[in-house]
Amino acid sequence: GINAEYGKQWYQRRVREAVVSTQSTGTSVLIYNHTFEQIPTQDSMLRLSIVIVLLGFLCISDASTVDCITANTSSITPAAEDDQDDYVFEDELAKLKSIYSGSTETVLGYKYVTIHPVNYNEIEVNPCWTVQGSVTGHKVMLVAQPYPLGEGFCVDSDIDGFSQLCNVNEFKYCDDGVDGATFQFSCYQQSCEKQSINIFVKMVKSDSDDAGEIEYWCDSTNDTYPSSLIRSKPEVQPAYEGEDPSQTKEKYDSGDLATKVSLLALILGPLFLSLFF
Repeated sequence: GINAEYGKQWYQRRVREAVVSTQSTGTSVLIYNHTFEQIPTQDSMLRLSIVIVLLGFLCISDASTVDCITANTSSITPAAEDDQDDYVFEDELAKLKSIYSGSTETVLGYKYVTIHPVNYNEIEVNPCWTVQGSVTGHKVMLVAQPYPLGEGFCVDSDIDGFSQLCNVNEFKYCDDGVDGATFQFSCYQQSCEKQSINIFVKMVKSDSDDAGEIEYWCDSTNDTYPSSLIRSKPEVQPAYEGEDPSQTKEKYDSGDLATKVSLLALILGPLFLSLFF
């Protein structure tokens, strides 16, 4: 209003007076090149606040590094809880030993997923898994492990608040509210710089959607990893079919021993007698 306009004129007049004064005295003074219009007013502060808020929303929305395309995204329907105990150990172990990159075989319900090196494609493509079907009210567990063991990998998701995890060797995420959520797997630093790495991935949901029943489901559900097939039951070595050393040693019975002692006495006896007589 009037007061703001008066203040503006007063400020500009004082700046001009200061400049004239320094010029007349020959004094060199550094004066910031600001005018009243550059001093934040209430309206400009409001506009600045709006810009800051919008930038904040942009930063939050871009917090996830999930970048999935149709070609590298698999829609996965989580397996039923009851299926996790319906496996024959010997059959699963045999499948684990014969698994290969690109195989459609599953081990303990895990799918075999390949993460290719960066130079495998012109555009970096990392495999993505999207939760398919309604899982409202259910707990959903996602577990992953590299195979062979040793190479770490990264996991990211578009779930609100999810922070990227890297150098992972055994990954487990379990929670509710994951309808339509996407998880993406990628290399960790130079883990697959020159060659692809493979990971086993599985998604399971609770049978019940009752919050009271599934409160501790994540802690008690079967999250067995494929590597446990080898860890829990080492491969049995074939039976030794050679000769048993204990059976080939020469055995002496009391009769043989007495005979040999007698012969030794007959041979050495005359020698001892000749020494004394």
